[in-house]
Amino acid sequence: MKMVIRRTIEALAGLAVVVVAVLWLSGGFGERIAPVPAEIASPLAPDGASVAQVDRSVTAVTEWASGAVASSVQTEVSSQIMARIEEVRVTAGEAVQAGQTLVVLDRQEPLARAAQARQALAAAQARLDLAESELDRVEQLFDRNVVARQRLDLATADFTGAKADVDRLERALDAVETALAYTEIRAPTQGVVVDRLAEPGEMASPGLPLLRIYDPAALRVEVPVRESLAVRLATGQRLGVEVPARGATFDGTIEEIVPFAEPGARTLLVKVGLPGDPRLYAGLFARVAIPAGQRERLLVPSAAISRVGQLDFVTTVGAERQLRRRFVTLGESIADDRIEVLSGLAAGDVVLLPPATAE
Repeated sequence: MKMVIRRTIEALAGLAVVVVAVLWLSGGFGERIAPVPAEIASPLAPDGASVAQVDRSVTAVTEWASGAVASSVQTEVSSQIMARIEEVRVTAGEAVQAGQTLVVLDRQEPLARAAQARQALAAAQARLDLAESELDRVEQLFDRNVVARQRLDLATADFTGAKADVDRLERALDAVETALAYTEIRAPTQGVVVDRLAEPGEMASPGLPLLRIYDPAALRVEVPVRESLAVRLATGQRLGVEVPARGATFDGTIEEIVPFAEPGARTLLVKVGLPGDPRLYAGLFARVAIPAGQRERLLVPSAAISRVGQLDFVTTVGAERQLRRRFVTLGESIADDRIEVLSGLAAGDVVLLPPATAE
């Protein structure tokens, strides 16, 4: 029992020695010095620095609707008869004129049928001439009471039948010659070939498209617009159209507003006509600026914005020319080289501009 007590006392004494040593090493027995806050001086704006004030402004709000450039005049070229294609004289992207030959079909069968129809018509015309002469002769004999009435009726019937054959064969020849004309497929209007869907050696069938042509002078953008905005638009109204692939903006005119709202999307289809411009062609992606009313915005010059990585900052100038850096959230750019600030600044704040913007 005495041995246990002795060991316990020795352990407690050793622990006390360790605690005293730690306190001594950490300065626990020294004089304490009260902490003094460090003063860090803020940088000051240089003399003559260019600054701008954050303005609260009421500006027009624009909502962008996306669509594609298309032509209001699009034509599918197809054959009127079934025949083998001998030649396709145009390629995709080629401009064509109205009446220009685009596709040539096999003419052998229509030519043979036309020759047969002409021969049959010539034979029928000869029979008609003979029947007419016979009728004239019989009429003269009947007037002199040389032949009976029955003979005159037979001659008249022969003449009528021969004339009917000639009329029938003339119509047949017209049909064959029309089919022969169909072996040359011509452009119904001027435009640009956008699709070549057939090649020589293939069969052309009625209703099967061979080429697609659009008129580049009738381009427009078709965009779905929210019904709450579309009902405020009117035909003839001018809208801005942006074509990112060309890096340009064009003035468009509303040509049509389809009076039907898509039940699921709650949008109306708006068709905006574009000016004639060689930089535009069907299929390009486009965005249309739709007026969406007005609202208040905080605006600063775009030059006041600096970017570090993915973050945007401005440098504000305080009452005593003290400079402070603030993180900001930006909105859309405005036409006069200003940009909207969604958060980080207040109306009346003064921001520092880079020297290059000084007048």
